[in-house]
Amino acid sequence: MTDPDATTVRPIRAPPGDPDATALRASPKRHPAAQAARAPKLPVTPLALPEGFRLLEYRIERVLGHGGFGITYLATDVHLHAQVAIKEFAPEEIAMRAGDHSVWPNAPVHRERYRQGLENFLAEARTLASFRHPNIVRVARFFEAHSTAYMVLEYERGMSLRKWWPAQPANGERGLIDRLQPLLDGLAAVHEAGYLHRDIKPDNIQVREGDGRFVLLDFGSAGQTVALADCNVVVVTPGYAPLEQYGVGEQGAWTDIYAMAATLYWAVSGNKPPDAEARASGEVMLSAGQAGRGRFGPAFLAAIDWALQADPAQRPRSIDEWRRKLVADHSVTLGLREALRHGELPDVQAARMATAARWQRLAALRKSAAAALRPADWPLAVKITLALLAAALLPMLATAFYNLYGAQTALQASQLRQTELMAHSTAGRLAQLLGDSANLARSLGTDADFARWLSPPVGAVPGASNDDLHKVLNERLLGLARANRDVHLVMLMDAAGITRLSSDPSLLGRNFSFRQYFREAITGRPFVTGIVVGAAAGAAGVFFSEPVRGPGGKVLGAVVLRIRASSFAAIVDDARHDGDMTPFLIDSDGVLVHHPRPELLYRSLVPLTDEAQARIKADQRFRLDRIDSLREPELAAAMLGPRSTGHVAYHSGISGADEIAGYARVPGHQWVVGVSETRESFEQPLQRLFMHLLVSVALAGLIFTALALRFSRSLISPIKALTDSANALKAGDFDRAQVSVSSRDEVGQLARTFNIMVDVLRQREREREARRG
Repeated sequence: MTDPDATTVRPIRAPPGDPDATALRASPKRHPAAQAARAPKLPVTPLALPEGFRLLEYRIERVLGHGGFGITYLATDVHLHAQVAIKEFAPEEIAMRAGDHSVWPNAPVHRERYRQGLENFLAEARTLASFRHPNIVRVARFFEAHSTAYMVLEYERGMSLRKWWPAQPANGERGLIDRLQPLLDGLAAVHEAGYLHRDIKPDNIQVREGDGRFVLLDFGSAGQTVALADCNVVVVTPGYAPLEQYGVGEQGAWTDIYAMAATLYWAVSGNKPPDAEARASGEVMLSAGQAGRGRFGPAFLAAIDWALQADPAQRPRSIDEWRRKLVADHSVTLGLREALRHGELPDVQAARMATAARWQRLAALRKSAAAALRPADWPLAVKITLALLAAALLPMLATAFYNLYGAQTALQASQLRQTELMAHSTAGRLAQLLGDSANLARSLGTDADFARWLSPPVGAVPGASNDDLHKVLNERLLGLARANRDVHLVMLMDAAGITRLSSDPSLLGRNFSFRQYFREAITGRPFVTGIVVGAAAGAAGVFFSEPVRGPGGKVLGAVVLRIRASSFAAIVDDARHDGDMTPFLIDSDGVLVHHPRPELLYRSLVPLTDEAQARIKADQRFRLDRIDSLREPELAAAMLGPRSTGHVAYHSGISGADEIAGYARVPGHQWVVGVSETRESFEQPLQRLFMHLLVSVALAGLIFTALALRFSRSLISPIKALTDSANALKAGDFDRAQVSVSSRDEVGQLARTFNIMVDVLRQREREREARRG
């Protein structure tokens, strides 16, 4: 179905009396003469871009509409995930789309028309991009591609006035006026910029979703330019275009006012006005006053009829002039707008002036910032000063940073070696204590009295008789525990794992067969645990177990010696010869068995395997069901690796800082000693020294800057004097053109030469005046 409000291409109407005038037609269809004037089109792809086509960062979704000179698409910004409207310059009368999606004139005769239309389309885009009015569609950007141009506009959600108005029976004149006023402000702003819309109609006024504002869309001046370039046809919307748009008369603000009035006529009567050419031929139009009588105010209807005069000279010349008549029945609204416009409200006017002043200051700041970013625009004195500063200070700073880097590298290497040596020394002391304790356990295991106690006569229970021997052995265990401060507990167990003798009476009769130290000893092998949390007292210690053998070498039980964990901790903590180092101890699973921070105890450097977690849970060595991880993979890779001693630099997940650590494995045991230190702690003296150096450089820079400024001014002052003298000479003031010379350098020689030139020019001027006289 043909759209009655479609923009069409029409022949230009010649002035009255022209025998060659083109016949006038009222039909909105394209004139046959104009159709015949076109060059035949070559076979091309469809003019619209296909859905899904990528245009820079925009993806074409669908066509929103098309007119005589362009196509509007709905598109998606794939970077911002936002919808936009893109208007493409594609005049259907003279253009075609090639297979590579570029747009070209469809005949050589149209090249100049196409070029002019494209230039005007870009000029329109620049103008619209400068507008920031809520009732004018905003151009976000414009660009050239595919031999044509594109405008990216904000996608206005809503519906056209043509669809919206018939569905608003309750919206009378006041509702229309309230929405129309801001739109007229926007159109006035367009006219003040020297621009016209040229295609106002109900389809080009969008009712914005949300706030219900009227928004003016689809400026049509580029299409007009294409038509005028041909001088035979024009692009118009019949009924809304005044007669001057058909090529008769000058166009101006009154042209858009006619189209706006025609739109209001449609809103009042339900029909658009007759075609301007038909009216010029004598067709009578029902006036707005008649069509809207009783439903709209007389002043409102009279203003519409005034703006629909066929003769442009009989119409209002500006939006403000027409507005006063259009809203005369709504004087309060008009009065407020006029007061705001003409400054009758002093507070508002003062606020506007203050805002303008702020914008001027902001513009000045922007200009200064832009100049600051262009070194070529800097004053010569600044350039010379900066050059001298760079020549003096940059080598000093480069040397300082180079020396700092070298010192940091050497200091880190030294500290790494020191932490490694401390870890190695600590591991040796731990091995000595372990060896001494193992020898003590061995001597107890080979004591014949313990074997005799555990091997009673046939049929008797071990330890059930021989009270004298029991007292002797018990006193021996108590005396050992009292004499050796490292010994926390001594026990004698039978073959079933039941404690028969103990330095702690509370443990007598308890079964510890589940402990690994008993299971190993009962098989005939001595055993040393790591640090184990005791099941009875809950205190940490290291258990040494030794089998007790009877006649013939049969294992009768085990002697268990428990050394306090604090004894080993004291040796490890001795590595803290200063407060910046942190010594610690891990076992073969990577679990921290000693650390100065109690909250880190019994946590692993890296997550343990399920097998290791199950083994630790079953053994209950730490009385925990699960071991949490500290997530220190770099440290764990070094300390649990194949090397027995070494060092590592890493970023600590515990402290969140860069650290170094030395480590050493305890000889003959599963433990690894570590000594860590933060990089900041050992570099702190060096950083203080470097900061002192920077302060010294800054002070030297200030002194040097003052000297450089004085030096640069000594160079610039003569140049400025020469410039002032040259300006005086240009103005014909020979007396002020003389330069004072105080030096014999190159600048002084230039000044002397300039003074000689001034004298010569003065003399020639005198001779010229004498000849005239």
